[in-house]
Amino acid sequence: MTRHVGMVIAAVALCIFAGCNQSIPGTSRSLGTVDYTSAFAAANETMAQYFSVQASNPHTGVITSRPKSVEAPKERLLSGSPARQVATLRVRTEGKAVVVYATVALQRQGGAVLEQIRPGADNYDSVPNQTPAERAGATTLEQNESWRTHGYAHDVERKILQDIYRSVNPKASK
Repeated sequence: MTRHVGMVIAAVALCIFAGCNQSIPGTSRSLGTVDYTSAFAAANETMAQYFSVQASNPHTGVITSRPKSVEAPKERLLSGSPARQVATLRVRTEGKAVVVYATVALQRQGGAVLEQIRPGADNYDSVPNQTPAERAGATTLEQNESWRTHGYAHDVERKILQDIYRSVNPKASK
């Protein structure tokens, strides 16, 4: 009995100390003790080399990219859906150091998959009462797109962070 109580106490302590915090997906790199504004400018320039920058806010330290079409391995046997990468850089001051977090998400388009006929959804006993225009509504192709994150391009994240580090610390050989 005492052993079970000890295991329960250890499990509760582990839950309390571990917490439910989820880490941000991606890769981080400390730039050392450098000026924040020069680090943000270097991150902005480096992001522009890899992606088209959509938004850049030096007050929040967040730089986001426009989606970039990429060739990715097919996720199904006979065909594959279109793929794209979306990047986000976060520049933060932690103590005396500046840290950059890079996230490059690989997304797949799911709209065509979601539009497929589902078995059992229609019983074929009645006449269809909606046209395709009524089902989709008066929407554009961009509004009907459904992109889902399927993974992260950690190799691209590391390259971006390495380039930022080199531009802020030109004397470093790493």
